[in-house]
Amino acid sequence: MRRTFFALMLGLAPGATAWADAESDAALQLDQSIQVLKDEALQFNRDAQLVEEEFSYPPQTRVDVYVSVETAALLMRTISVSIDGSTPVNFDYSDFDARALLKSRGMQRIGRFNVSKGSHKLHAEYVGQYADAKDGEPELADRIDTVFDKTLLPATLELIVGKANRGGKPILRLKEWRPAP
Repeated sequence: MRRTFFALMLGLAPGATAWADAESDAALQLDQSIQVLKDEALQFNRDAQLVEEEFSYPPQTRVDVYVSVETAALLMRTISVSIDGSTPVNFDYSDFDARALLKSRGMQRIGRFNVSKGSHKLHAEYVGQYADAKDGEPELADRIDTVFDKTLLPATLELIVGKANRGGKPILRLKEWRPAP
């Protein structure tokens, strides 16, 4: 009704409104078809990434390294992780990322590695600062050099930034997550 009114106001013939309606319906169908194709392309991309990750990091060699922060108000600045002297994987935190990690009390994956079965050396170091630190206060930092054993199952390692005993500076410690038997 409204479209007919506007067509008459513009001096269009009544047949023109039918043509405009048909064109509008065709455009809507085309838009819906394009959206379906976009959704299918996104799903295909997700599936392809999963297959690529499974191929690149098979379970028998895969090691995932995560970081979590247990120290209240400690904002991460950087973290660096390497296994067996490999090129380190570095992550630089924006203020937003550091606050999100702290607020969620979650873990963030820092890297995924391929290693063989057996003992391996992990080196990690972090730099951070308390949220309420004054200008000029030194940043906090720690490093860990430790050994972990890789089995034929995927390995998950968590680097925990937590308080040292007796209120010292935050230290890094390693927790190995093992699948339930």
